[in-house]
Amino acid sequence: MEIRNDSGSQLFTCVSGERLLYAGLSGGADLPYGCATGTCGNCRATLLSGEVETLWKEAPGSRALKKEGEILLCQSTPLRNCVLEARAGDSRHQRDTPMTHQASVSSVARDEDGLAWVVLKLQRPMRFLAGQFVLVSIPGVEGFRAYSPAHDGADVVELALLVREKPGGGVSPLLCGQQQVGTQVTVFGPLGTAHVHPAQDHDMAVLVGGSGAGVALSLLDWAKATGHLSRHRLDVVCGLRTLRSQQVIERLVEAAKSASENLRVVVALSDEPADADLPQAIPGLTYERGFVHELAAELLSTEEWKKRAVFVAGPPPMVEASMRMLLLRAKLSPTKIRYDSFS
Repeated sequence: MEIRNDSGSQLFTCVSGERLLYAGLSGGADLPYGCATGTCGNCRATLLSGEVETLWKEAPGSRALKKEGEILLCQSTPLRNCVLEARAGDSRHQRDTPMTHQASVSSVARDEDGLAWVVLKLQRPMRFLAGQFVLVSIPGVEGFRAYSPAHDGADVVELALLVREKPGGGVSPLLCGQQQVGTQVTVFGPLGTAHVHPAQDHDMAVLVGGSGAGVALSLLDWAKATGHLSRHRLDVVCGLRTLRSQQVIERLVEAAKSASENLRVVVALSDEPADADLPQAIPGLTYERGFVHELAAELLSTEEWKKRAVFVAGPPPMVEASMRMLLLRAKLSPTKIRYDSFS
């Protein structure tokens, strides 16, 4: 296969049945992508010659295809040799080349609010940067789903993911079930550009919600491992529905207990009843009722926001509201905000 962009052309191998995006990234090609699962449309490319089969014809990302011959690289597999044209991707800060990993479900721990802590045992180590995501495929279900590891990624053989069980979903109800322990799964990664840049990041702010809390836990683990909090500030607003999200809350409490005064964590509870008693605050961690973007808006002054690298992850409504707050109220440049597009 050949991919052409402004910087020239690159060759990679892709067999029939394999997705062009995954094969290209594994082969070192500089390809564009966002969600890498067919939702966002960022991996569109123009087929100049050759022939492909579309794996998911109803993919929401297909709405981004406007021109004759445009395809989604993540939903296309070659039927014969292809020449493609696409914009260049951004792989400048990768810790490791995205690869296919075989794994098994090692353990599943669910809380009462629909979040599960799922551990996958990899057959070989994976390296990734805090904030990146992986794709998971489970036998019997077509396609991959994206999840964020909830820890730092220095040569890990166990991958811990926060998974929200989605009613009617194909993968999440299976991953969240105890009966899946021992099941063989396929993992592709690491992926994503909304990750820490160790050489240039100083003070940071993290706005997350739901299963996106995995990004906050990953950054907290990285900050602890590297001693980042001894030199810089980290402010986290983590949105959860209720106090029953114990898989996240217990880990945020542990992070706050072992961190310095440079860490501040606010747990934003959107659905906690008004008559319920909130836990007593501990140094570095408080509980508030409200939404992530509302509480984050009160956290820092406009000038403080502008000094931060800001990470955003979570369900689309939370991400959209946070982005509006950061751009319109905090007057933040889009280049200062790190998030991966899943819609």
